Amino acid sequence: MHGRESGGRGVSSGPLREGGAAHVRTAPVAGPEEGADSPPAGVAAGGRGPSAIVRAGALSMLALVAVGVTRLVHGSLTSHATDRATYGLVGIMLAASTVASLLLPGGVSSGMSKFVAFHRGAGDVPGAWAVYRFLSRLALVSSLLLGAATALVVQWVYQLGFVDTLTLTVLTVTYSLYTVDKAAMYGHALVPQYARIELATSLLAIVTTVGVIATGKTAYLLPLCLGYGVFAVLCRYRLRAHRRHEAVRPGGRFDRREIVTFAVLGSIGTLASAGFLQATQLLAGHFAAPTEVAYLVAAVALIAPLWFLPRALALALFPAMAGAQGAGDTSAVRRQVDAATRALAVTMAPVFMAGLLASPLLLRLFGGSDYAGGADVLRIMLCASFFGILQVPAVNALASGPPAQTRIPVGSAVAGCLIGLGVVITTAGPLGAIGVAVGYLVGTAVTAAIPLLAVARIHRLAWGPTLARATGLVALTALLTRFDGLESFSWGAVAVAAAAFAAAVVLLRGDLRQLLTVIRAHRVAGHVQQPITPEATPVSARRKQL
Repeated sequence: MHGRESGGRGVSSGPLREGGAAHVRTAPVAGPEEGADSPPAGVAAGGRGPSAIVRAGALSMLALVAVGVTRLVHGSLTSHATDRATYGLVGIMLAASTVASLLLPGGVSSGMSKFVAFHRGAGDVPGAWAVYRFLSRLALVSSLLLGAATALVVQWVYQLGFVDTLTLTVLTVTYSLYTVDKAAMYGHALVPQYARIELATSLLAIVTTVGVIATGKTAYLLPLCLGYGVFAVLCRYRLRAHRRHEAVRPGGRFDRREIVTFAVLGSIGTLASAGFLQATQLLAGHFAAPTEVAYLVAAVALIAPLWFLPRALALALFPAMAGAQGAGDTSAVRRQVDAATRALAVTMAPVFMAGLLASPLLLRLFGGSDYAGGADVLRIMLCASFFGILQVPAVNALASGPPAQTRIPVGSAVAGCLIGLGVVITTAGPLGAIGVAVGYLVGTAVTAAIPLLAVARIHRLAWGPTLARATGLVALTALLTRFDGLESFSWGAVAVAAAAFAAAVVLLRGDLRQLLTVIRAHRVAGHVQQPITPEATPVSARRKQL
């Protein structure tokens, strides 16, 4: 049914009109709060300026480091406590729960982050809470159904025991709710509160992992179930307290069909991109030997920390961009995507170069000497991740925009996934885990190229030379790893990795200076620009932005 929502009930459909019931004259909510529940007075509706985004990004970075450390500790301890075949099965269960969470909760979390921030950016706080209530209920129902279905399928395929089946069910449900509740915290600008909850529950999961391994138990998924479950409970408690503090009146309106359509498209795009990464472990379980599956599982665990910065940027940027779209400030989106993409290119290229050269050492430290044989798999996955990371700001800029732009990253993700799967089917038979990694590399390159080109055209951004230099350095380093002295672990290879990092910083110093110039210019533009408020921007104009 296509209609506006008012307290969960459909009302007559049609565009919102200036001065109508939906034209809410509440105080606009700005960027992330600094330990307070109420927004600063007088902040523009669009409002997440450069300093607010930097603060949100820093807090997100801290929280995501905790998440990454938790997964690394869990994976490393589990790999040391089991053989490679068992660790591969644990990785398959983790991948299955993650893929399931992307089927609908992944799109719901994107919708939560976008539309809650959009309504707040437009000054419609009751509408933001109405969106939250609708999507949180949808997330709960879908999570429960997906949890049961995932456990049944994986138990049938891999003959899991009762404990593994039960913990897989709980993990799928809690992780799905975790992704949605995290998005809700960002949409409502509760970033400091989210960071505290993330840090506390990550520590809980690490302590529980140590306890499970120390006692010799085999419930390897239990620590993650506990961490994600407590996170969801604490976030919902915090959101309920924040709603009471704002004293929001009932009757917020939103377009249900628009939000559901976005959530479905978001699920498709997320499943085809992030889901493809997790699916590599499932594909390896089908095409590769059980011991090779562990190589791919270890590679996925090791590349996760490299996503800290882009994911922190995305968590801060997407609500900010959606709020700017709600306030009609598309120039802010251009400034944000330009600076963020340049920053990722020049800061992450040296890191990936060092990782490519130090792959055997990283695997040896992660799982022991038996894992060093998976260096080529890790290197291919690193190259793929570099492309995936570069596209993050562009995807957020498109997803926060009007429907025509929203469909671009979805289409690119589907195209990349299908092409990558085609490569996997062709190469995984003779090459095993390496063939799966090559398919992921090809698919991710396609997925990333389309949004980057689209955003560069839409916003007329001249970042081509910077991206070409960064990509060229990573590609050159990947070719260098084929030399005999660098294919396996040695302290000479470690020294070369350190030298490559330093050389990349020197070669990209011009781009770094240009990035600082861009950031300073954008900061000045952000301060000089006249604030846009709901009263200054007609609601009908803001609706067209979505």
